[in-house]
Amino acid sequence: MTNSPAALEHGDLGLDVAECTAARIDLVVGDPELMARVAEGGSFGGEYSRPAAQAMFNRHSGPAVEDLRDKTQVIEVAPRSWLVRLPIVNSAVFETDDGLVVCDTAMAPGGPALLEAIRSVSASPIHTIVYSHGHVDHAYGTWALLEDEATIAAGGPRIVAHRGVVDRFDYYLRLRGSLARYMNQPPHHLPTSRDDLVWPTETFDERLVLTVGGEEVHLVHHPAETDDQCYAWFPDRRALYSADYYQGFLPNLGNGKRTQRGTDDWVLAMREMADLGPLSLFPGHGEPITDPELIRSEFHLLADALEHIIDHVVDGLNRRLRKDLIVDTLDWPERFADHPTLAIRYVTPGDIARMVIKRWTGWWDDIPSHWSPAPLVDQAATIVDLAGGLGPLVDRAHSLVDVDVAQACHLADWAWYADPHHPDVQQLVVDAYTARVMDPASNTQEILVYLDQAAAARALQLRTAGHTDP
Repeated sequence: MTNSPAALEHGDLGLDVAECTAARIDLVVGDPELMARVAEGGSFGGEYSRPAAQAMFNRHSGPAVEDLRDKTQVIEVAPRSWLVRLPIVNSAVFETDDGLVVCDTAMAPGGPALLEAIRSVSASPIHTIVYSHGHVDHAYGTWALLEDEATIAAGGPRIVAHRGVVDRFDYYLRLRGSLARYMNQPPHHLPTSRDDLVWPTETFDERLVLTVGGEEVHLVHHPAETDDQCYAWFPDRRALYSADYYQGFLPNLGNGKRTQRGTDDWVLAMREMADLGPLSLFPGHGEPITDPELIRSEFHLLADALEHIIDHVVDGLNRRLRKDLIVDTLDWPERFADHPTLAIRYVTPGDIARMVIKRWTGWWDDIPSHWSPAPLVDQAATIVDLAGGLGPLVDRAHSLVDVDVAQACHLADWAWYADPHHPDVQQLVVDAYTARVMDPASNTQEILVYLDQAAAARALQLRTAGHTDP
């Protein structure tokens, strides 16, 4: 294994967050179509807010706070029951005789907009806050609700969540740099201490029944979008807050930047919620549904789709297929492919298959040489030699951009790992990966990966143009 100076230099380009951010801005400002493409899927079933998407952890971001205030809407779904639709995410509010039950509190800059929305429909104090899970867009706006005068006068709310939310908050503190990278957020926005988070005051394991104003609220945990997720069932109203189990599109189960997500448990949760027979659905993302039969059919359809992928993966593993072949041989029946609420926005069925594989196997991808591989820079040097030098490799990659952009990006990677400081390589990476962003087959999560890589190359170009030191 090589640890040459070149290998170390190429593995760490010394690009800081400010340089990469400036490069991303340079790319999208120079190509408005690129910005429009990036924004296409970033709304998660709601209206898009660019300031909020760039400051999800930052309660002090004025532009994000104001944009969320301007774009937040309140929908009365049933008597004394509202869905607050902020950009990107929803919150559900239920009024009882003892006060309000609020399911999820939006992202950090969304807290003021959520409180204003609540006060536009009810003067009751906030009695209970439920975190359906610990993601930033669902559990970080609580700080603003705690400043509400009526709620303070009533003694403040209890905050209830699955016990895994506590672990998640600890993990967010421990891995803040990694999270900032994989969530495309400025590192200084991430929480730095326990005081930056509003922690649950009460936790549970599998199921918990609360009583608020004489009404029962059932909280039920099944790992899915996260390992700490739960749904909230109001049996007297037959109202369901489904959190992120149902998203109105093919769910974000196959996210390659996230830890393990629920697979079989997600299917179980969908069928269990369908059997409850809800009259009204309050989803964590997207529009409410008040047609009981539609709710039931949608839940079973999603369960069927996920089960189809899971069964294919299990069969492939048992037949000892190589992992990439399991993904490549996955079929996607028309009843799923043509259904609008299974639209591919964030991940593909193949991405979900990869997450299922991860659930049941180790990190090895079944390729023998990948168990203890040579360093990528050494592999890249060999590929460049086989191609006859960087020039022929770059030329071949450029020739493929409009023909087979996926293959063009593979070649761009080898050129990049071989010599990221070569100007022709930098331009190739920008061209190949911006083309990959614009490819209609690319979904939101992969688009962000491709934009990051193009931005890294553009950052080196800008550094050279400005004659700045690393």
